[in-house]
Amino acid sequence: MTTPLPTTSEKPSPTPSSLSPPHRSPILAHLLTPITPTLTSLPLLLSTFISGLADAASYNAWSAFVSMQTGNTIFLALGASSQPITRPYGWLKSLTSVLLFMLGCAFFARLMRAPGHGGRTRLALAGSFAIQAAMMFTAAGLATGKVVPTPDGPISPPASPPMFIELVPLALLAFQAGGQIVASRVLGHSEIPTTVLTSVYCDLTSDAGVLKRDNAVRDRRLMGVVCLVLGGIVGGWVSRSEAGLGTVFWVGGGLKCVLVGAWLGWGAERAGEEGKGSKRRKGW
Repeated sequence: MTTPLPTTSEKPSPTPSSLSPPHRSPILAHLLTPITPTLTSLPLLLSTFISGLADAASYNAWSAFVSMQTGNTIFLALGASSQPITRPYGWLKSLTSVLLFMLGCAFFARLMRAPGHGGRTRLALAGSFAIQAAMMFTAAGLATGKVVPTPDGPISPPASPPMFIELVPLALLAFQAGGQIVASRVLGHSEIPTTVLTSVYCDLTSDAGVLKRDNAVRDRRLMGVVCLVLGGIVGGWVSRSEAGLGTVFWVGGGLKCVLVGAWLGWGAERAGEEGKGSKRRKGW
């Protein structure tokens, strides 16, 4: 007679529910949710307006752009022949702006990709624009506190030795501008780069359907031009008024705070919207 072998209790195999990731809090889940691309062109158009504000004010005050780096590159090239004569260190301002803009692009691209979903989460977008706003507010404080030289209304200040403290707000503003163009790429709106119009002019006029009634991409390009021009006009008038240069950057930073709130409350991505480029979307 054989003795039965003793039975051992077997552990139950793991169920799919036991393999699920740790539970996330509702707030974290909300922040890490990718947004719907619907209407994302509108915050980018507002960003384009802010670029116009900042570039008009910075060029008027310090003879350098913070967003349009093509102009700065030409100014840098002119520095090789010590031109313009009235701006002996203008090339240094342009170089600072170009380098910090590039560093800003690299920084914000990696920062926004960190939460996943290609940077299209509420956390990535809101965090990016919060940092941009903080940098604009810092530049505004330097200008308002007269730490950096600013134009006295419509009258230009007399010629004076170069003040390298001007490089600080230029660096801050150029760095944060990189975040805008990265956001436009992340959201698939290459037709709204938010910082430059050269490619927009080319794409607008070479578009085979430029005269078609229903052409959302053309409409977004046109609105980008309008927003940048309006921002430049407003920035010019405000910087030469009694409000002064600092007010331009305070306004720009405030508008970016509005965008932070908008990104935090933006609708969630729906099925079928993942990776859908702007050229395949009919609306704004």
